Amino acid sequence: MNELGEGSGTDGCDDNWRSLPGRTRTAWLVNEAISCVIALAVCGVVVAVCVANGWWGFWQQLIVGLFAAYAVLDLAFQPLQTKYAYTFYRFRIGERDLRTRRGWLLRKSTAVPYNRVQHVDTKQNPVLRHFNLTTVVVHTAADEVEIEALDTAEAERVVALITERVASAKDDL
Repeated sequence: MNELGEGSGTDGCDDNWRSLPGRTRTAWLVNEAISCVIALAVCGVVVAVCVANGWWGFWQQLIVGLFAAYAVLDLAFQPLQTKYAYTFYRFRIGERDLRTRRGWLLRKSTAVPYNRVQHVDTKQNPVLRHFNLTTVVVHTAADEVEIEALDTAEAERVVALITERVASAKDDL
């Protein structure tokens, strides 16, 4: 097994699937809390503008109330959603392709052959930076695939490994 947790078996071996670091859950929760605060701030601004201009009627109250209730309920259920997302998010860096899978009930699996990769980069928002996490983004002509919230040092190793395998795959063509 190498430094990135890959086994020496074939690309189809299930033991090659890796999960994200545990602090990813906390980073996701903080991001959602920030989104909720922004949504509630927008509601506050809409209320202030509507009241100041005499537009504060039944429909405005209903729309702002539903939007605010949705934001608060989303935040209330976010720990459960985050636990679910974290539990069922896996990625694998194989010999011929990169694979990700997420979800249990609504499952999504993606396989990206290295010969289709155009470039690989990383991204961080302030929350990920605070938790020393980085997202690896693999770009193809049609789409992009993300390996979310890896340790920053590991993300750099993953980028180097994928870049090396992309170069090897394109040399084989």
